[in-house]
Amino acid sequence: MKNKLVRINPMRPEPELIRRACALLEAGELVVVPTETVYGIACDPQHLEKLYAAKERDRGKPIARLAASLEQVETLGAKFGKDGLRLAEKYWPGSLTLVLDTPDGPTGFRVPSHEVPLALARAFGRPIALTSANKSGGADAINAQEAFQCLEAVVTLFLDSGECTEKKPSTVVQCLENEMKILREGAVSALELQ
Repeated sequence: MKNKLVRINPMRPEPELIRRACALLEAGELVVVPTETVYGIACDPQHLEKLYAAKERDRGKPIARLAASLEQVETLGAKFGKDGLRLAEKYWPGSLTLVLDTPDGPTGFRVPSHEVPLALARAFGRPIALTSANKSGGADAINAQEAFQCLEAVVTLFLDSGECTEKKPSTVVQCLENEMKILREGAVSALELQ
């Protein structure tokens, strides 16, 4: 496809590019988007099988959701609990993924501090499935070219807003039944969380 790798303004994403990305997601296609941490590969949660196949990822590994706001996460019935709510209020938007109880089981959610994915999640109207834009076990992509090199054959659109500022994945914290546990230390340090 022509114009697969497209430059997008990181501060004021062009509405026509966000609309194009949204239309592709709704059609079941995969889109690579920047975040402040690493580049991610996104899909409509109804088309997770395509995402697993593209990443060559074990089906048993869950895929987190990108959301535009805490309120958008709540629309899926996510239960924050006391700790989860405190963390969300402090670190969202930001580099923290919270694993919360939902009617579909424990699910990771993140509200990034980057205008492109936020604009995409707002336009999509509900949380979007998002995981790192690489083959499973591969190095994280900190720019669109790295994602393009390994995923060109399986992704329809790559939104390029330059290099990620954090250059490491989000920290993942599980907040289930008032128990808080760090599953992966990333951009937010364990020390800071404590």
